[in-house]
Amino acid sequence: MESFENTPEEMAALELYHQLCNLSPEGERAIHITLRMPNCRYVGDVWLGLEDMKRLADSCMGLGLVRETAEAAAPLPVDDKTVTEKDVTDVIAGFENLLGGE
Repeated sequence: MESFENTPEEMAALELYHQLCNLSPEGERAIHITLRMPNCRYVGDVWLGLEDMKRLADSCMGLGLVRETAEAAAPLPVDDKTVTEKDVTDVIAGFENLLGGE
């Protein structure tokens, strides 16, 4: 028998599919979603109720905002200076001072 291993993308698609399946109770049908891989391979389809569809849309918007915020707050590139033990100690002392420590 031939062994078949899923790619990380396929595993992520299957995880998404199973999470979508668990959203709406049986019988609630406001939208029908079909998931396919980039090569058009079918992953699955699921019905969602209206409230779950709204929550999913809000969650997607929130995910996008979090990603944008994280990208905007990405640390600036640092020159090729080696960090020394004194540098680390100075940063820790600065935080302790800022937080009201000794």
